[in-house]
Amino acid sequence: MSNLILSVRRPALILTLFIIGLLFLALPFFRPEEVPFLFLFAGRLHPLILHFPIVLIILTLLFEVAGRYYRLKVGENTVMVLLIAAAVSALVSIAAGFFLFASGEYSGNLMERHFWAGAITGAAIFITLGLFYIHRSTSRYYYLYFGGLLLTNAAVGYTSHLGGSITHGQDYLTEHLELLFHAFEGEDEKAESEMLVYEDMIDPIFEAKCISCHNAQRAKGELLLTTHKDILKGGESGQPSVTQGAPQESELYKRVILPQDHKDRMPPEGKTPLQESEIALLKFWIASGATDTLKVVHAQQVDTMQQVVKGLLPELARYRRKAQIEKVKQKELEEELAQLSGKLDIVIRPDSLSDENLYAISMKFPPAPFTNDQFRELSPYFGVFSKASLISSGLDDAGLYYIGQMVNLRELYLQKTGVDGSGIIHLQKLPYLEVLNLSFTKVDDKSVIDLLNFPTLREVYLYRTNTSMQMIEALRKYRPEVRFLLEEGPYF
Repeated sequence: MSNLILSVRRPALILTLFIIGLLFLALPFFRPEEVPFLFLFAGRLHPLILHFPIVLIILTLLFEVAGRYYRLKVGENTVMVLLIAAAVSALVSIAAGFFLFASGEYSGNLMERHFWAGAITGAAIFITLGLFYIHRSTSRYYYLYFGGLLLTNAAVGYTSHLGGSITHGQDYLTEHLELLFHAFEGEDEKAESEMLVYEDMIDPIFEAKCISCHNAQRAKGELLLTTHKDILKGGESGQPSVTQGAPQESELYKRVILPQDHKDRMPPEGKTPLQESEIALLKFWIASGATDTLKVVHAQQVDTMQQVVKGLLPELARYRRKAQIEKVKQKELEEELAQLSGKLDIVIRPDSLSDENLYAISMKFPPAPFTNDQFRELSPYFGVFSKASLISSGLDDAGLYYIGQMVNLRELYLQKTGVDGSGIIHLQKLPYLEVLNLSFTKVDDKSVIDLLNFPTLREVYLYRTNTSMQMIEALRKYRPEVRFLLEEGPYF
């Protein structure tokens, strides 16, 4: 392969490589309206191919550093082959990525940045290959070539970061770096002889697997598991959650050992269940009196508990660490949302009815001006909202496009906005939307037909809209499980 390349006149080859590199930079300006199915299929290969140029260009840099500074003998032909392979695989990967982008399956600011970064990376790889040939022809300009190689690796790293962010979230690469130098409260490990069964073992298990539903903000079944005192109180069933000394009579224990398909089993379906060792520890703790003074060393003196405790300690350390990290991240999120709510003059508060750490957004009274552009400033946080009350705001149907990206939204109130229904189709993307209030808007028969395709709707309010009674009756007929109401409805 190298002989074939070398047989080509060098100036023509170098010029060709530079031209291809510059053509990459023009790629983001070309947006086809329609792409053949064969090319759409090729686009799906992008995640499979992209790793080749990444590895090859990094390997090239490592070989150059090793050969230049550590006297590792690496032939120029080896470097050349790596660069050629990186250029070819980059060409294929970027072409596939272009078709994937053109399919319309991915969009948004993050995707645009990834597209541009990919084009720049492709250009950098071909230009670096051209610089390599210039250096090889003249035995000069090595540092120009090496600088290009460094910049190319930086471009590869940034493009890969954006690609990972699209797949795993914007903070996927950096979230732990932000916590690297953070001082966590109570991080010093307690001596094993001083560890308590409740404080150091039972409580971390509840924190990891139960507290999201049984906390002060959302006490499901009126049961709190946040403190030892709360646990002993019990919930709405009237039965004590813990009968000290009698696990079989304790509602808490009975619920965690129910069959997986039982409606009263805890945690419920969809939540991470307790491990057998965790259930065994819970049973032992209750049988031992369910006190907050029982020490772990006492549990280890019981033959049946020795292996249980030994196996659980590393897992519990991970639970505690994860809980500490989540608290830090949650605090940072709260501070960011508080600043944003002040800037936009709106109300953002925790959704007390959510199992997760989600928030509700609402307008102040009287509402301040709040347009589509202002709403778009919330876009980095769209995923943390479960409720949105945008009554009397300046949002219109163009703003519904952005609301359609709030993937955890369950309730949406749009009374007295400029919505006419032309953008309702964007809300079909919301997988959990249950309540939609369109009262006092201009939605009509044509636009509300799109409501038939909303997967999880259960209540829609259409008071004082342009929707006819005949259409409402038709909607009720085709979606009998949804309540289509001619009422003003709730405001939050």
